[in-house]
Amino acid sequence: MKVLVDYKKCLKAGECYYNHPTIFEYTDTGLPKILIEEITTDALRQEAEEAIEVCPAQAISLGD
Repeated sequence: MKVLVDYKKCLKAGECYYNHPTIFEYTDTGLPKILIEEITTDALRQEAEEAIEVCPAQAISLGD
């Protein structure tokens, strides 16, 4: 399972990289960079699900 970001929806609010730096990183454009290739643990899955919940643009999802 992978973390996906729809960059067309992203508002650059920063909730993902401020609250979940294990998964996301700030970039100069304000768009998040995804730091992990695959969700490999329950802890990472929980963190990704929390990022999905706090994203104001609903731009984050999980997929294959």
